[in-house]
Formats: sequence, structure tokens, C-alpha cells
Amino acid sequence: MVIRTFAVLIGAAAALQPLPPVQWTNTNSLSNGFSGIAARNSSKIIYIQDSFADTSDTEGLTLIPPTAFQFAETFRRDISNWTTANWTLQRVAQFPDNAFGILLGPFRGSDDEVTYENGATTEEGYEIEITNRTVYIGGKGARGMFWGTRTLLQQALIANGSSLPVGRTIDAPAYATRGYMLDAGRKWYTPEFLKELCTYASFFKISEFHYHSSDNAPLNRGHNETWNKVFSHFSLYPEENTELQGIIERKNETLSRAQFDDFQNHCAQRGVTVIPEIEAPGHALAITKWKPELALTKKDLLNLTHPDAIPTVKAIWSEFLPWFKTKEVHIGADEYDSELADDYIKFVNEMSEFVNSTASKRIRIWGTHEPSVDLTISKDITIQHWQYGQSDPVQLQNDDYSLINSNDWWAYMSLKNDHTPILPAPYPQFYNTSRTLNFADVPGWQWDPSLFNQVNTTKQLEPGASGNKGAILAAWNDNGPDATTQLEAYYAMREGIPVMAARAWSGRRGVNITTENTNVAIRFLAANAPGQNLDRRPASLRQAAQTNRPVLSWNSRDGQMAQTFGKGSFGPPYTLSLNVSSSFAIKGPDTSLAISKVITNATTNSTTQTLVFTTADGFPYPLRNVSYDDYDPDHPGRIWANESASTHEPVPITLPIRLRIETDIYNGSRVWVNEKFAGRFEVFVFGGRNTVFSWSQMALVAPLDSIDGGVDSLKLENGIGMYNVTAGNGSYGPSSPEQNAARGKGLSSTLQLLVGLVMIWIFV
Repeated sequence: MVIRTFAVLIGAAAALQPLPPVQWTNTNSLSNGFSGIAARNSSKIIYIQDSFADTSDTEGLTLIPPTAFQFAETFRRDISNWTTANWTLQRVAQFPDNAFGILLGPFRGSDDEVTYENGATTEEGYEIEITNRTVYIGGKGARGMFWGTRTLLQQALIANGSSLPVGRTIDAPAYATRGYMLDAGRKWYTPEFLKELCTYASFFKISEFHYHSSDNAPLNRGHNETWNKVFSHFSLYPEENTELQGIIERKNETLSRAQFDDFQNHCAQRGVTVIPEIEAPGHALAITKWKPELALTKKDLLNLTHPDAIPTVKAIWSEFLPWFKTKEVHIGADEYDSELADDYIKFVNEMSEFVNSTASKRIRIWGTHEPSVDLTISKDITIQHWQYGQSDPVQLQNDDYSLINSNDWWAYMSLKNDHTPILPAPYPQFYNTSRTLNFADVPGWQWDPSLFNQVNTTKQLEPGASGNKGAILAAWNDNGPDATTQLEAYYAMREGIPVMAARAWSGRRGVNITTENTNVAIRFLAANAPGQNLDRRPASLRQAAQTNRPVLSWNSRDGQMAQTFGKGSFGPPYTLSLNVSSSFAIKGPDTSLAISKVITNATTNSTTQTLVFTTADGFPYPLRNVSYDDYDPDHPGRIWANESASTHEPVPITLPIRLRIETDIYNGSRVWVNEKFAGRFEVFVFGGRNTVFSWSQMALVAPLDSIDGGVDSLKLENGIGMYNVTAGNGSYGPSSPEQNAARGKGLSSTLQLLVGLVMIWIFV
């Protein structure tokens, strides 16, 4: 059966689209095509035309545009790592006669062939021409050439080791802004994670990373009895003006200037501009905790009439503007008190003038309801529309504003839990690709950045409207820093980034996504995006993960109490089985797993010994008692606190013991003890306005660096659902283990296994 399904998927892989899709013209159907990428013994040379190599773009938003040669070097590293071959990059005055390899140079067509949907010529346009000896990638600018290399890599993946057909394509994006936003104001993300996410997104021709650097937990939710103890965060560490360090609560969770420079440079080398956001005058609890006298009655709003309020915001921007290597920055400015509209508009316009005069940059703001009679927002400001009632895209276009489409219905995620019961839009915890592929719930109507209104579908912008810069999806951490791991932000966006990027690139005029194999295409390409390992599948374990054999199997010998694997982490879906005789700790770069004591009653300080996962950013998640049947099918991983039999108390662990942890991104990390279901690792989440409460799953990666203590054996397997499920109520007893009669993998792990088998075809 596996062999038969493998053959089917091989055929399916060959039929997949790159994302964004491209339209090819086959110029020679009789040719065998270009085999230079897959061929084992051919020379692996990338030639770049010397007259083009030093070209760098001027039209994009970045102030640190790479040269074509620098982009070519990034491409060389990617293709070398992917093919495990040593590709070389050579600058040449002209391409050699009878060259065999990849040729990089300028676009050879006319300007009107590479335009945005509004008709403006773009440096992001490119051509690819494939012959039986060469692939020529010509960029209208350096970025255009780089985007062409992304298309080539995807086509080579899809070709599955076969030759690339002879043909030609000319391609250009419909919109300049094709971005994603990550809320780093309510959850800390390491620079390594930020860079990996940038690398992943650029594979799908994303152009902007909107970095939301400051924010606070909603004041109407959570432990909010004392306002100045509500969680807030500022992610950038002030270095010049040391007085500003008062806004910092956790220095270890900030980026230094050197780290932020490295982050921006890394993204720029992959065609992505970092757009930093510092929030004010709303969502400003980090400032008002430091200077309480600046707060309104709602403590996360600045009192803009206080004489020190605007100077404080300007001081913060004066510190960080020299850091930001972009022509545009974001000042937030959303969800302010509409009764103070005049104060708000004066502030926004003053900040626009200040940022422009200080650093020659334009600003963006979130669309905000500001019903002033006498004042208007400056036309120099770009409005990022996110919700009807806050702004109206059609009116913004008619009033000659620049705008960005982040309409919450299609664009927003609330990481881990939606906003139930807050309406109008309970945001999904994973990006809803159906809303992009079936806009306004109309089957087959694929969204593009001109489409905003899912209710009144006649109220849209024209394709390529003069003010419409494009679109940005958004992942929000309203549920707080412990509600997700850093990697769970990636899981939430993993499918959304390719789909949204494809539709923002194609626009109304371009190639639609073929929906027949969309999920297969997304997962196949996402799993193989070069230069990153967000799926946490170590290279040394990938081949084993693509078979039915255990990925890793280890047995302690002669009382051995320590073992170093050095394998990092292994991401979901996986099954980790342990035989344990005494306390232990298994460590990795993202998580650790140990037998630990946890407090069960804060009043009496009583404790119990249980299994605890701890993330690298210091959040512990003890194994808690849940019923196997308590999950809400409409809310993946969610168990309502008042509607279940689950106690959510830590599960006592008595040694020796047999443990099995099954992890997938929807159900999280669930645990069987002595072959009986015992519970899961989870987090308590406050509902909207503290009206409903729930516990939600934690999808924790398996740590694989080292073992200390009493682990007698360890077995790691790719996938879940390989063993009989003995359900129960989250308790376990000393009964004999169930026989492992069932060996079938679950659907998600089967798909991953089969995609892996395709990769064996490519590399072996």
C-alpha cells in the first residue's frame, strides 16, 4: 500500500504548481530539457554577467539593497545545500560559448512586460529561459533576478529529479507590498527564529516583514486586577539614551542594535524589508508603566495633552530611527479613544512630520476611527486597513491615501485561541487558507489585495488601484507569551504565507492557485524551503524520518546515565517513547523534558512529581489530566474549562514507568502512561473579556541533544497514531500495557512520510 501511494504521490508532485504560480511557454516540446540541476556528474556552475553583478535596486523600501552578486551568492548556498553538490559562482564579462549551467543577468525584454498591476515598471520582474544546456534568469533589478531563483528552485523540487522542460516565462508581482506581521510585543522571539521565518517567507516571494515590536496584553482579559502588572513588552533595547531603559522589563528578551542590524541584513539578503512598528498612543502600557503620569484612565492609552507625552514618544523614535534600514516605519496608532479624535490626529500628523524631517522616512498607521470635524490625517501617511468600522478602503482610495489590505476577516490569526465570544471576527488560530481561496465564502473566488469587503462584495477597489500598495497578513499574540511556543507562530502561518504571497503576487491578472493539489503543494514546498529548518527536522535524521523505521532508537547500557545525541530538536508530527527507571532530563535547543516537582496547592505549598516540558524561553508545562474526549472539534486543541470532565491537575508520576508522547500541531503533545492515556501539556487561556476560559494544546518539539538520568530506552518515530489508543479519563493504573496491534499512521503523518519519500527520489 505504501509503495502504491508513493507512486501516486510521485505523479502528484510532478503536477504541483510553484507558489506563486507562473505561466510557462514551451519553446521546444521535442527537447529533453535541462538536466544540469539533477545530473550527478555535470559541472555545477552559476555564471553572473559582470555588468549586472553590481546592480542594486533603488525602488524598494530597503536602505540596504543587496547587489545582484550578493543575491546570487545566497542562491548558490541554497542550491548547494539542496542538491548537496558544490556549486560555484563565477563573474564573467560574457557567458562562455557552449556554457552548461545557470546564467544570471539583466532582463532582456521591454519595460511594459514587467509591471505591477497599476502599470508601473518594477525591478521585481524577471524572466527565465530554459534550454537543454542552460537556465537563464534575467532580472529587471537585483531582486527580480533573486525572485527568479526562487521560481527555479521550486520548479526543480517539483520536477522531482527529472529534467526541467525547455521553455520561457516572464513574471512580475501585481503589488509591491506582500507581507506578514508578527506580534513580538506580547511574545518574545529570538533573532535566530526571526531570521529563519524571513528565509522561509522569501521562498514564496514575500517582500515585507512587519515586526510589531511593542504591545501589551488586553486590559479586559487575564490577571488585570492591578494594571501595572499586566504583561507588556518592548523588544528593542535602548543603548544611546539610557533613560529610555525604563520601558524595558526583561532585558534578556530584547534585541540589541547589533542583533537588529543582523536581522535586517539577513532579511535584505533574501529580498525582504523589515518594517518595524513601535506602538503609541494606544497599546502603550510599556510607556505608561514607566511614566504613569502619561496615562489616561484606560492605562494603556497615552494622554496626548500631557506636556511630556509626545516628547517621550519622539525620544523613543529618536533612539531607534537610526537602527531602521527602511524608507517606511510603522507608528501603530490604533484603537485610541475616538472621543479624542483631534488629539489623535494632531499626534499622528506631528509624528509623520517628525519622522520625515528627522530620518527622511514615511510612516504607516493602523486604520483607526477618528471622527474629527476639523482635522484630517495627512496624505503622506499610509493607512493599514484592518477592520471595517475603523477605516473604509474605498473611501481611503477616493481620498487619495496610500493603503494596505490587512482586513481582519482574511488576514488575522489569534495565535492558539480565537477571541470567542468577541465579534465580529473570532480570528482563527491557524491562517484560514479557505478565506483566501474562496473569498467571501464564494467557492473558487480567489482573494487578491483589491478585495477587502467580504460582506458587501460590490465594495472593493479596482485591481491595481493607485493607492493600494498590497497586503499583509497578521499573527497576533493576544493570548500572552506562554500561550504559544515560538515555533507555534510558524505553524500558524506555515500554510498562510505561501497562499497569501501567491495571491498578492498574481493579483487579479495573474495565474490562480490550482486548488486540486493546494494542500499537497503547500506542505511539499514548505517542508523544503531552503536555508531554514523551522519544521525542526535535522538533516542527519531526515532520511530515517522518510521510512517506517524509527528516526532514532537508543538503549542505555550498563547503567549508563548520560548520552549526547547532538541532534537538536525534532518537530511534529512525532511519537516519542521512553522507558524510565528514575528521574531524568532530556535537553534540546528549543525544549527540555524532565521529571520534576510542581506545586499543586499554592496555599499549602504541596507538590507532586510529574513530567514537565520547558521551553527555551523559560515557560514550564506540566503534564495535566484531561479527558481524551473533551476536545472541541470546532476549536482545534481547545478544552472549555466549564464544559468538561478534565481536572487539568498535574498528573502524578510514579517510577518506573513507560511514557509515550504523541505530538501534532492541532492536538498538541499528548501523553500515554503505561499505554493508557494520561493527559497532555497545555496552557490556561483567558477568553475575551474574561467571560469564557479554556485550556489549549501545546505542540512541543522533541529535545534531542542530550539525556541525563534514568532513561533506559528512547525511541523517536515520525508521525502519530501508530499505537492503539486507550482513552479513559486522564488517569492511569498499574494494569498491563495494551498490545500495540495497530501500526497505521495517521493522515497527517502519512502525508509527511510520503512527501519525505518524494525527497528520497530527488536526493538518493
